[in-house]
Amino acid sequence: GDLKSADAFLHNILIPADQRPKYCGNQSRVVKYFAEALVRRAYGLHPSFSHFSFPISPAFCYHYNSYNINGVIQKVIKNAVMGKRRLHLVDFSIPYYCFEDSVLRTLPTLCDRLSARVSYILPPFLKKHVDFNRSREEAKELEKKLGDEFEVVYANSLAEVDECEIDFKSREDEMVVVYYKFELHKLLIDAKATKRELVRLREINPTVVIMLDFYGNHNDSNFLRCLEDSFRYYSNSSIYFDDEYQWELSRDAWEGTNVIRRHPTLSEWQRLFSMAGFTRIPLSHNKDILVVQDKCLLEIMGVEEECLIIGYKKCPMFFLSAWKPNVEDGHFNSSSTNHKFGQ
Repeated sequence: GDLKSADAFLHNILIPADQRPKYCGNQSRVVKYFAEALVRRAYGLHPSFSHFSFPISPAFCYHYNSYNINGVIQKVIKNAVMGKRRLHLVDFSIPYYCFEDSVLRTLPTLCDRLSARVSYILPPFLKKHVDFNRSREEAKELEKKLGDEFEVVYANSLAEVDECEIDFKSREDEMVVVYYKFELHKLLIDAKATKRELVRLREINPTVVIMLDFYGNHNDSNFLRCLEDSFRYYSNSSIYFDDEYQWELSRDAWEGTNVIRRHPTLSEWQRLFSMAGFTRIPLSHNKDILVVQDKCLLEIMGVEEECLIIGYKKCPMFFLSAWKPNVEDGHFNSSSTNHKFGQ
């Protein structure tokens, strides 16, 4: 490309960023990260590690839990209990920070005689970084109330879990709930990985699938609009995920010109789950059922395509959706997997 133009753009970006007042620190920092990523792409200054590596502590990057949506999840699970006596929760986000609240805390109030088993699936690299003492203590505490079975396995996705590690077969009077928290979008870099995950999910045939992920409000085909939405989004999210930006920067630079669309729209998620044989469970817009740690920060902005949109300062940031198997659709439609978000 034209490196002189890249240098000029960089100069026009960094000078105003340095001159902004101190109270605009978050925005200036985001601008500088965008600028550095631009330079790395222009000059081909790719990091020595791949985008699957973390140059900073991966524990904080992997777990985003500065807010609590357990009230919504509790309502979804409670509506699906339907006389079941057991619950198998498959979760990808084990709590280990003192300010985190596990979704397990909602279970004792679901049913007087509900017992549960909990299976955590974590990527192998977290084995060296995460201390499970607090989570195990929490599980032991809940065991007195629920008779919990608690297990942790290491895999990059549900599809990689061996059958001998977790028994996904529903036991008598048991419902299975799979909870994806900021998890599925990571597989979109590989269409085959996404397909394998959804095929395995359908084979397990869970009662409910709950998904919390990034709201894709910055995938517009218009570059300037996309840039504006992206900047606004990351400026707001920096309040929550400040330490993540070095990883984001390195990942973007490593990709070069092969930009991956990591945040699909709700319609694109709908198509993927429909192909896998799932139908959406409508979520109601009731601010009372969403409990956040600081109500002045996050809020329910409304309902879109039967999903709850959660945002900050009127900027959509996350969505919460729930899914159930479509009884009229038996199997995954493998002939319809030509979607490629990364192209």
